[in-house]
Amino acid sequence: MIQLPLRIFTKSEDFPFCIQYGYHDTECYMHGHEDFSELVIVLEGSAEHRVGSEHYPISQGDVFVINQDTEHGFTGVSGFRICNIMFRPEVLFDQIYNIRQSAGFQALFVVAPHYLQNCRFSSRLHLQSQEFAAVKGMIRDMIAEYNRRQEGWQTYCFACFLQLCVRLSRLYQLCDTEQHRCVMQLAAATAYMERHFCSSISIADLSEMSGYSQRQFSRLFKGTYGVSPSTYITRLRLQKAQQLLQSTNLPIGEIAWSCGFEDQNYFSRIFRQVTGFTPSAYRRRERSD
Repeated sequence: MIQLPLRIFTKSEDFPFCIQYGYHDTECYMHGHEDFSELVIVLEGSAEHRVGSEHYPISQGDVFVINQDTEHGFTGVSGFRICNIMFRPEVLFDQIYNIRQSAGFQALFVVAPHYLQNCRFSSRLHLQSQEFAAVKGMIRDMIAEYNRRQEGWQTYCFACFLQLCVRLSRLYQLCDTEQHRCVMQLAAATAYMERHFCSSISIADLSEMSGYSQRQFSRLFKGTYGVSPSTYITRLRLQKAQQLLQSTNLPIGEIAWSCGFEDQNYFSRIFRQVTGFTPSAYRRRERSD
């Protein structure tokens, strides 16, 4: 499989983002993304979307996300025109906690792309006429700014991209098909974890919320996010603790408690395992830097 790196499209290492129009009069060969994900909005025409050995019809108004390790291409194209937005999610979304608290965001940008790659999942967001027109306007504005590259263009494009992501995430939550509901079950539990990770959260509660058994929920979650639900929650708590250590003078014990760790010794041990520093040493290093 041909793997395309993001540097083919942009050499800006400090802003790993590219937006462009794509015109396909002929078949688009099978390829993968080496180090980026891609948000695709179909602007005109239709095609068959090939994902691995599967084929799915797509047409104007369809929106979907392709993971960086997914082999895909387009065939059977007819007047096919799309907008490609290429980005590294770990760079653009890692510190944007608010958007990760949206079930629609988790569904569109994390769960659905994983299912598309691994589960023969053909469902996607489809924009109706009014929303389609609004999204096309946002894309037009973003591409113009990206190409002009005037002062502040990176901030402008990033702000527009986040606005687009929020809008699409909200629309995804309104979809009411069986496949969308399947995605939203897992996404809703993840969004709950993102909102309430400082509180006590049990796997039993999360599995009940998702509609799966505890065993099935844990299996689906790890398959999608790469870690167990408990590890995911611990990571969120540690990220929050790092923020508080950097930006406040709160005592270590108070930070541990406010981030959901009931035992300060356990917090310090886990923190050191992950960061290589004790909480106090981490704070000193960050303040020194």
